[in-house]
Amino acid sequence: MFKLQEIKILGIGNLVRQDEGVGIHLLQSLEGILPDGIELLDGGTGGLALLDFVESAGKLIILDAVDAAKEPGEVIVWRQEQVPYFLAAKMSVHQVSFAEVLNLAKFRGNYPEEIAVVGIQPETLDWGTELSEPVKNSLQAAVKAVLGLLEEWGISVPFQE
Repeated sequence: MFKLQEIKILGIGNLVRQDEGVGIHLLQSLEGILPDGIELLDGGTGGLALLDFVESAGKLIILDAVDAAKEPGEVIVWRQEQVPYFLAAKMSVHQVSFAEVLNLAKFRGNYPEEIAVVGIQPETLDWGTELSEPVKNSLQAAVKAVLGLLEEWGISVPFQE
């Protein structure tokens, strides 16, 4: 079982590109319901500035908008060996720089022991600060997906809708 301090959750995205900001919105939905000790970070579109955070994680959950050619609002969870496919397919709008972060952490021998992506299929990446209805309606399902990962890692979090 991991110590809470080794579990980190990173929301990435751009809040002024509608559904592209869902990783940040999802991170905000988790604030206040997780046990103290799990570190949350709004990574925005931070790129290489996120390297220290990634390298310090024993277990890392990345929250993001991902284009997996699914229906808008569908929640997608990738784990361990699936995450490189996420990177290779270039499914996230800002993912090129974040892919570099993960690859650099791996190259330096500081890759998280466990890693997962919880994403939501965007409907629109137009300019604006509001999430589309399908994505907004999927936030609770994505929160449950994050809590499910934490449960697998031995951290039980009660959830009320």
